[in-house]
Amino acid sequence: MEKEHKHNHGSKCSCCEHEHNHGHEHHHHDDGCGCGHNHEHGGEVNKGEFAFKVICGGILLVIGYILEEFTDINSYIPLICFAISYLIVGFNIIKEAVEGVIHGNIFNENLLMGIASIGAFAIGEYIEGCAVVLLYTIGEFLQDLAVGKSRKSISDMIEMKPQSVTVIRNGKNVEVKPEDVKVGEEFIVNPGQKIDLDGVIVKGNAEVDMAALTGESVPVSMMPGSEVLSGSVNLDGMLIIKATKPYSESTVSRILAMIEDSNGKKSNAEKFISRFARIYTPIVCLIALLIIVVPPLFFHGEWSEWIYRGLSALVVSCPCAIVISIPLGFFSGLGACSKQGILIKGSNYLEMLSKCNVGVFDKTGTITSGKFEYVNCECVHCHCENAVEHRELLALIAACEKYSTHPIAKSVSLAFGHYADELDVTDAKNYAGMGVSAVINGKKYYAGNEKLMTQVGVDFKETALIGTAIYLCSDEEFLGDIVFADVIKADSKDALAEMKKMGITKTVMLTGDKEPIAKDIAEKAGIDVCYSKLLPDEKVERVRELKKDNNDLVLYTGDGINDAPVLAEADLGVAMGGIGSDVAIEAADVVIMGDSLSKIPLGRKIAKKTMHIVNENIIFSIGVKVLIIIGCAVGIFDENAMWLAVFGDVGVCLIAVANSLRALYFRNKSKK
Repeated sequence: MEKEHKHNHGSKCSCCEHEHNHGHEHHHHDDGCGCGHNHEHGGEVNKGEFAFKVICGGILLVIGYILEEFTDINSYIPLICFAISYLIVGFNIIKEAVEGVIHGNIFNENLLMGIASIGAFAIGEYIEGCAVVLLYTIGEFLQDLAVGKSRKSISDMIEMKPQSVTVIRNGKNVEVKPEDVKVGEEFIVNPGQKIDLDGVIVKGNAEVDMAALTGESVPVSMMPGSEVLSGSVNLDGMLIIKATKPYSESTVSRILAMIEDSNGKKSNAEKFISRFARIYTPIVCLIALLIIVVPPLFFHGEWSEWIYRGLSALVVSCPCAIVISIPLGFFSGLGACSKQGILIKGSNYLEMLSKCNVGVFDKTGTITSGKFEYVNCECVHCHCENAVEHRELLALIAACEKYSTHPIAKSVSLAFGHYADELDVTDAKNYAGMGVSAVINGKKYYAGNEKLMTQVGVDFKETALIGTAIYLCSDEEFLGDIVFADVIKADSKDALAEMKKMGITKTVMLTGDKEPIAKDIAEKAGIDVCYSKLLPDEKVERVRELKKDNNDLVLYTGDGINDAPVLAEADLGVAMGGIGSDVAIEAADVVIMGDSLSKIPLGRKIAKKTMHIVNENIIFSIGVKVLIIIGCAVGIFDENAMWLAVFGDVGVCLIAVANSLRALYFRNKSKK
């Protein structure tokens, strides 16, 4: 499957691939069924116009029927009632049919309905002619309501854009637009208010509800120094927060952009249906024409009877049920995932999530917690004055790791960062998959794994301790190391076991860590195969090899900057967004807003449910239409053909749309 990784804050119109800005100024276009209606976007339903058409048209239809069936009045009177009823309800249908033909959409649904209804009038079936356009109008209205309801439930959930932010400027509280808040400025969030920008708490303690982002209902305790994400809700305490990102790069802004962009990335099923509709509609129209002309010309059939049957086949032929319900089904599935804190960047990736059969995982921060516990310190040539505390060694390592985003660096900073407060740190540099370097008080030091030590060229000895070691050296000599141990996440083992139950036939762990540590974690988590001591490019090669085996579809999950190339290489890249880097999130196709691996089997359940619904709609819609067309051709239905045809078009479409909405509602049974 072709992967797309171009992300921007514009969005694409889901049916025509035209890019546009957040204003969403949509144009009139064909969505695949050729009906001219903007099904995929739901459109705005004019309830007043609809009510006028249905009430007035319906009343005139009933009056005409009563006059024709139960009185001896002049036949022109009921005909006038039927004609006015038809014009009130069907005028826009005829108008849009003509516009469709002018714009090249010859086989649009409005044209099919127009021909069928006018044809019914021509052969004296006035009631059927009026009923076709009346029921079609009601069906279109109900479809728009259903689609609109689906979109509203999604937009209500993700519409988190703030209107104003209270910023502290020159000692005063100032209300400004979120876009005007600068990085480093402090803003106030009162109890009950939404946190509008990403930042770090400067003052205050509070319970923060992150359900809109992660899907988890349990609030998180926050205190000074805690990082908070926009879209969270402050439940019970006043907070002063320092903005760490501009609004355009905040979590809320990126979520909105990703969900909007997802409309432009169609699944294989959607692409197939669009192509199918363009072939299917002309074919069934030809069949309807043959039903009308062949029996009277070659088998002495009655023209009025076969015209009626052919018109019925024409009514049922439009594939709107498929073309509307399939994108809606995928959209509902994406919405259900969003509610659980799983952001999927397109229906093609939702489809891929249901099909992947090999799961590949990074170790640190993905399978393990990424919260490293200090084990021991080993000095070699660090010249520490205090041989017990090793403050100099710890201070130098903490200073090197100060600007690193790796989880172990955060653990080092937390444990020993205060040792480095007095040191002057400049020229920090990251070495992908190996470590970092920095100039400290005028001298260059390197902190990282054994590969970095080898690259620098110092004589060092690997630690015998079990855990992840950070070695320290200068250009001249090896100074020593500290060892941290990572712990497996509480839900990792269960999540991996659940994935295997759901069709992931092979699980693989890729890590830059040493082999004993990798094997220990893999065994505890229930991983089938593990590869250790890998650099980022070596991880990419492993994924490529796995993709070649039996044409497997590979899902890769990671969280760090080093994982970005692998996320892009895999058939489906999943970033752990709760602790993940911006680069990893941009490269991924799926973003887990928390740091729980159990979200992946949860998302897979939703994806599989969505695909079941999509397949149900395809089989049901095509099956019913084909049966009705055959019935019209062989004369099984006779007098009821037109009514069944209306059901085959409008009724089937409504059933398919209602079925698609089931994908929007997913109950996480694992939650207590």
